[in-house]
Amino acid sequence: MDIKIKIILIVVALMAISYGVGRYLQPVKEVIKTETVIKTVTVNHVDTVTVVKEITKPDGTKEKTTTTTDKSKIDTNTDSDTKTSIVITNQKPQWKVSALLTTKQGSFGPVYGAMVERRILGPIFAGAFANTDKAVGLTVGLEF
Repeated sequence: MDIKIKIILIVVALMAISYGVGRYLQPVKEVIKTETVIKTVTVNHVDTVTVVKEITKPDGTKEKTTTTTDKSKIDTNTDSDTKTSIVITNQKPQWKVSALLTTKQGSFGPVYGAMVERRILGPIFAGAFANTDKAVGLTVGLEF
């Protein structure tokens, strides 16, 4: 195998490893949600007192006095409630790239290859591979 191809494969493998390590060491995304609910309740207490005084004088005349007293009051209560929740999400990688190294059957020469996989549904990945022994194929994987 040509030395240029080997160098290119090594550089690509190192880049893939560096990306994978960086992706693994990526901090978790944390979202803090704060919700404040303010509730105001107004209560009216109606309390009206009416006093009627009727006085009859000795000469037969009547004098009527009406007094109205308003003892109503308004109560206002304000309640405040604060809720804080923390949402932690760790986004899963959608792509996987792998380098392959095997030996030829019947000899000790190395066979190099590469594999690329993409998340298609939940933990299921689908991908393809190829190597220098002219073998190509498809893969299906499960992450757990």
